[in-house]
Amino acid sequence: MASKIGDKVLGRRKELKMTQADLAKNICTQSQVSRIEKNEIMPSSDTLYQIACRLNVSMDYFFGVEPVNHTIRGKKICEDYLESKEFETLEVFVDAQLQTVLTEYEHRYLTWVKAVCSGYTKPDLRIAIKTLEALLENPIKHQDYELEASIHSSLSIFYRKSRESEKAEQQIRKARHIINENHLFNETAAKIYYQYATFLMTEEKYEDCLDLSNEGIDICIKHNILFLLDNLIYLACGSKQELDMISQKDHELCCVGYGLAKMKNNTVLIDLYEQELKEYQLT
Repeated sequence: MASKIGDKVLGRRKELKMTQADLAKNICTQSQVSRIEKNEIMPSSDTLYQIACRLNVSMDYFFGVEPVNHTIRGKKICEDYLESKEFETLEVFVDAQLQTVLTEYEHRYLTWVKAVCSGYTKPDLRIAIKTLEALLENPIKHQDYELEASIHSSLSIFYRKSRESEKAEQQIRKARHIINENHLFNETAAKIYYQYATFLMTEEKYEDCLDLSNEGIDICIKHNILFLLDNLIYLACGSKQELDMISQKDHELCCVGYGLAKMKNNTVLIDLYEQELKEYQLT
């Protein structure tokens, strides 16, 4: 058991790029850390607990029960600022976080967030694009498939802004594949389907847009996801309008989407729906 714990401590410390002195501070001596890692001594339960906290893992990690803890300090803050599109403020927060000792996973997540911020705050999109490309070229051992899908999705957005349509579609297709392959049907899935369908609409690929929108709508309904459901319905109805195949059932679906947009007070989408419904003569 001592051997297994010593190997785990050594491997985790190196993963975090932490010195023995960093790990030992206020816990034990550097010499004791060295002896633990060489499997010469078994640490007490109190010492092992403090080491676990310093390494950001649970006690179970040392006994082969649990993988690295994928919690991210400040993740909720990142999510809130991303949702409100306060990219400049978020970038300052992320820069500060990146100066601390991080796990590989935390570093990957925060680097993705910083790239997203750069894409919206810097005039040169190549900075964000190169950062995201580098992340995809250098995967880590403990993958979070939702994060990987988000990296592909963000890269697709910036390729699209750079008018690199083919690359944009390749990336959003990969994001969708990751979602489906790993059954990750949540708000991230809704974002990816919405983004893909929007891309197809702008490319005037209306039949493909309709298929993707309907698939996204089915996922949202089946998994009780209201997020972006109103947007997906709008894209589905818009595609049918372009294809000149609107039916009474589509009119009713459009009314459902309009109701959802009003419920969420999505003013931009409300205006778009009202224009559509006026054409349908249903308002």
